[in-house]
Amino acid sequence: MNTEAKICLVCITENGKKLALKINNLIENSHVYIVSNKNNNLNIDNEKENVFLVKDKLSVLVENLFKEYQYIIFIMATGIVVRVIAPYINSKFSDPAILVTDEKGSNIISLLSGHMGGANEMTLHISKLINSNPVITTATDVNKKSSLDMIAKKLDAHIDDFRENVKDVNAMLVNNQEVGIYIDGDYDIDTRGFKVLNSIENIDDLEKVVIVTNKKEITKNNSVIKVIPRNLVVGIGCRRNTDSLLLQESLNDLLHQYNIDIKSIKQIGSIDIKHDEKAIIDLASYLGVEFITVCAKDISKVDCLFDKSEFVKKNVGVYCVAEPVTHILSNGNLIIEKHKYRGITISVGRVSK
Repeated sequence: MNTEAKICLVCITENGKKLALKINNLIENSHVYIVSNKNNNLNIDNEKENVFLVKDKLSVLVENLFKEYQYIIFIMATGIVVRVIAPYINSKFSDPAILVTDEKGSNIISLLSGHMGGANEMTLHISKLINSNPVITTATDVNKKSSLDMIAKKLDAHIDDFRENVKDVNAMLVNNQEVGIYIDGDYDIDTRGFKVLNSIENIDDLEKVVIVTNKKEITKNNSVIKVIPRNLVVGIGCRRNTDSLLLQESLNDLLHQYNIDIKSIKQIGSIDIKHDEKAIIDLASYLGVEFITVCAKDISKVDCLFDKSEFVKKNVGVYCVAEPVTHILSNGNLIIEKHKYRGITISVGRVSK
């Protein structure tokens, strides 16, 4: 059942099938699973690549769907759904988004993984498509307030002790307790419910302060929760067979100079000829990020914007590597020009969020 689709719709009645096919025609990357048994005798009227007739029990099907899809939309009674998904629920940080709608499409409910899984957003989206009533019960949404987990999701951000901090901050917001937020940079963030701060001075009186920043060191106040957007890209040029530890130490030195938190790094990149360079591969593994290679042809279109090296041109076919790769990966937003180490060049860019 391995598929590229992110969304599936599951139905068990004739009317449910009609609604599932209707929604399927209105959204992309979706599959429909029609559960057929001796009681409903459902079938597929017209063969379609993304519509499947299932003879398995609903419970067996759901176990597989939990592993395969990001969103599961059930068209049936909520009670049935609760019972059938119960054995497979693990965590709101890993469970798929679960939506439920009646077979007439009158109401659509965000049942599970409303924030992190995206069930709330999908509920609103589907409700507009079929003109139904969206039912969302997460406390921050009901109270028209932001939430720490949604801020982190939007920014693809790292937060230490994520679960505990999200639980604490969201509970304070819902209970109208004061939580400060300081945004260190140009980020479009929903701040409803927070006390927006213009600086981080005089924050000792606040029990909790959320700071959105790429900086490693920003304050020593123990009440601070750092939200670290993963929006930095690192371009790397290096000699063949560069030592892995040397490359890691070089990057650490650069980050230290500019007070950048290493958890901000989203991607590292280099020229395609370096696709098998062990030091860069090891660095990507160390950081837990994607290693992207850029072809020499694309680099040559922008390497004229930066300092040229005939030596580099002779060896890899372009005049420079670190800065043009960073330029390309960051869509032209280079924030740190190349720094040279022993046979290594590194530069940093920021991706817009």
